[in-house]
Amino acid sequence: MHTVIASSRTAPRRTSSLDIETQPALSLVTIDVTVPGISSTSGRRALLAALGEGVRLFVMAVDKRNDCITFRIDVMARSVGDVVGVLAGALRRATIGRVRAICLAQSIVQHH
Repeated sequence: MHTVIASSRTAPRRTSSLDIETQPALSLVTIDVTVPGISSTSGRRALLAALGEGVRLFVMAVDKRNDCITFRIDVMARSVGDVVGVLAGALRRATIGRVRAICLAQSIVQHH
């Protein structure tokens, strides 16, 4: 027969350094947005005002015939829906194109 020996010490629990269930996740959202005008200055200002200083903006195309400019935007957000909602509220005449999101765990984001 086996004898159970009681101990006042309990074995320490190992916890994962990254618990996906409790860590809120962020996504790197990359989205193409076309805005009216051929000067990047006004479009850049409007996008920065809508999305904040953490956004990265790149001019992808200037269409002089249709009087519009396309930006590629990289921004950290909780979801693509959050970014689209902000853009729809701030830029009435924008056209949203290609969208890509890469989900990152919050603790990974804080280390960079």
